[in-house]
Amino acid sequence: MGYGSRSVETIAGQDAMFRFMQLALAAAIAALPVRTIQAAPVAAGDARVVVYPSSGRDNDSRGNYYVSLLKLALARSDATFDVQPSKQATVTLRALAAMAEGHGIDVIWAPNVTTIGPEFLPIRIPVDHGILGWRIFLIDKRDSETFASVRSLDQLKAYPAGQVAEWADTTIMRANGLPVVEATLYESLFPMLAAHRFRYLPRGIGEIEGEARNYASLGLAVESHLAFHYPYCTYFYVGRSNTELARQIEIGLRRMQKDGSLEALFQKFNGPAIQRAELGRRTVFELTNPLIGPDGASAKDRCVDSSNAIFHGN
Repeated sequence: MGYGSRSVETIAGQDAMFRFMQLALAAAIAALPVRTIQAAPVAAGDARVVVYPSSGRDNDSRGNYYVSLLKLALARSDATFDVQPSKQATVTLRALAAMAEGHGIDVIWAPNVTTIGPEFLPIRIPVDHGILGWRIFLIDKRDSETFASVRSLDQLKAYPAGQVAEWADTTIMRANGLPVVEATLYESLFPMLAAHRFRYLPRGIGEIEGEARNYASLGLAVESHLAFHYPYCTYFYVGRSNTELARQIEIGLRRMQKDGSLEALFQKFNGPAIQRAELGRRTVFELTNPLIGPDGASAKDRCVDSSNAIFHGN
């Protein structure tokens, strides 16, 4: 597979949404009852229930890879676990707040960004090559020619993008000078796009195909020649006091890294979509991520290298 040519524009910026997300999360946590949470012991032979947040939608495949990875990692750990979805649909901020308080959610997967605070314990193993930082666009089919004529980031700034208000991507895009129209709910994005409330919806290359199928009846399609890229690696997180669960997840992930099964699972779920995205043929706008996590330069470099491998493998 040829690598193609990569057209890059790097734009830096700032955005107040970062502070809003920190305050929103702090408020959500503060609203919960205060109590001390102790990590439950994991005894040999006893299956401990581990709950992850459910989207509540049968046709939502965005989390399938992360759920499969979590189950396999815990199966490869030194304890026995029963991994289950939450009984109620849970958005990210609520899931984080519930996990911080120890109520109903034990583990989440999320990008390594500074808006996730010290209440949470990251398992510092990037699990997805930063695939969520490779974004291609869902558009109204009628806008295909409009986007085919875009050659620069300045041209693209004439068209607002859509994002969910709480997503870190919203902050990243605004920090790079891109206009964004916010939605409160993920499901609202697609009819809003069809109604031209905004003109394009940047989605991860592993997510967009399922969404295009689910919402094809609205006249939406995948745009063919543009992409965003920013460093955006995903970790698993648990509550700060849940050190034993964190340790067991790390044990399983390390074993999967060593024998190649982590990479094999990633390729199983994401490899075909990466190839079909044809990143080497796209004009890629390189964006600055002002929210990249607090793990230091070495972690950032690992994320960048891992993320760039997606492009060079394409």
